[in-house]
Amino acid sequence: MKNLIRSTTQLAMFFVSQYLRPGGTAVDATCGNGNDTVALARAGAKDIYAFDIQKTAIERTKAALVKENLYSENIHLIQDSHENMGAYIKGNVQAVVFNLGYLPAASKEIATCGETTVKAVKAALRLLSVDGLVCITMYSGHPGGEEEKRKVLELARGLDQRIYHAAYINMLNQQNHPPEILLITLKRGVEFEED
Repeated sequence: MKNLIRSTTQLAMFFVSQYLRPGGTAVDATCGNGNDTVALARAGAKDIYAFDIQKTAIERTKAALVKENLYSENIHLIQDSHENMGAYIKGNVQAVVFNLGYLPAASKEIATCGETTVKAVKAALRLLSVDGLVCITMYSGHPGGEEEKRKVLELARGLDQRIYHAAYINMLNQQNHPPEILLITLKRGVEFEED
């Protein structure tokens, strides 16, 4: 077995794989280079919705899926903000993955931000099935990253404990703003009011 706590992204995907049932639906809310979308396909998700606002990210994700012979009509690559996922997805999802920040090897000027990410997490929670998981990998070392993390954690702290479990993982002895993971699972169903 790999030493999972050495790689935050692998640790995050390990958690996700425990919640994703074969044939289920998953969301990659920030598809970037496609690594998480590929991992969701390998984990047995039948329907995958992958979002990114950048065309380059959508193209890279498709290329990664094609390279691994995983691309199919059940993988929906959507060039739109993750906050709009509810407009594309009908029915419940078992897992939603967020990998916040900016697209690697691209402009750092284009990055996720607290306002839209909080809206996106709320949208994900509306779609989440009972015993499903929202997994958010947060990076605080870039401009706006610390504020985004603060807003996401504030949202998680305010969730009703009768309905959700939320866990927060950080790398205590690592330097230079290591990534952190927030996990939210739905314990029982809830009706949402519109924001």
